[in-house]
Amino acid sequence: GAGLGSSAAFNVALSATLLQLTGQLQEEGVSASDKKLINQWAFHGEQVAHGTPSGIDNSVATYGGFLKYVKGEPSVSLESTHALRVLITNTNVPKSTKALVAGVRALRDRYPAVVDGILDSIHSISTTAASLFQSTSEAEETLEQQMQDIIRINHGLLSTLGVSHASLERVREVTAVRNLASKITGAGGGGCALTLIPNGMASGDVDVVARELEAEGFHCYQTVVGGGGVAIARSVDGKVAVEQWLADTIERHGRPSAGGDGDVYGSAVAGFATLPAAAIAVLKPE
Repeated sequence: GAGLGSSAAFNVALSATLLQLTGQLQEEGVSASDKKLINQWAFHGEQVAHGTPSGIDNSVATYGGFLKYVKGEPSVSLESTHALRVLITNTNVPKSTKALVAGVRALRDRYPAVVDGILDSIHSISTTAASLFQSTSEAEETLEQQMQDIIRINHGLLSTLGVSHASLERVREVTAVRNLASKITGAGGGGCALTLIPNGMASGDVDVVARELEAEGFHCYQTVVGGGGVAIARSVDGKVAVEQWLADTIERHGRPSAGGDGDVYGSAVAGFATLPAAAIAVLKPE
């Protein structure tokens, strides 16, 4: 894991695929009820991967865009028109989300009042960010400055919980020289850092920062935050049918062994489809 929600993206894609192929989606993942079902199954996969996930990663992957999320409550779309340019830096340091979460829990058990105060501050940062995303009155430059401020504060608070790492602090130091704000993404402890790039910053200047980080042994790439969420495609890039693309990909990379007739794709779908209704009812998260 690198702190980018890749396990959640995988679980959402897998859930949507299997639910579609077994006829459990009513409108190919478009309707609210379909997305809710996909999200429920994806969260179940996240529980397998992380133990006690928050649910926010699978919710964002399912619904897309920017979400306000409180565990145990429905996700709320922020309907933001503000796109965020970010530089993702992979420190290439492996980490375990489950272990880091357990470490914070142990720290809270020892110092509940102190840790709860830090967590309350992080919650305040989240609500402030949600308000900024929805703002229509502030100038773009003002919004970016406020986002940079709360990113720096957020990183500092997370560091006090023991979830930073020397590599992440190095990313923060290198980008701070350019007056850019960086923070831990995901559980921390390694993995990736996120740096907010002002919309007015030239791509060449961002490339300079990326080269400086890559000189430290890291890997960088630019992206824009905010996507459309889960969708079921009938073609790849609007040209090649999905079935043909899968066949070509398997042929190109070598067909894995599945035992029996060797049809990995068909066997996985058939196995899911033959689960009795009682088993699905037990497995399905509420």
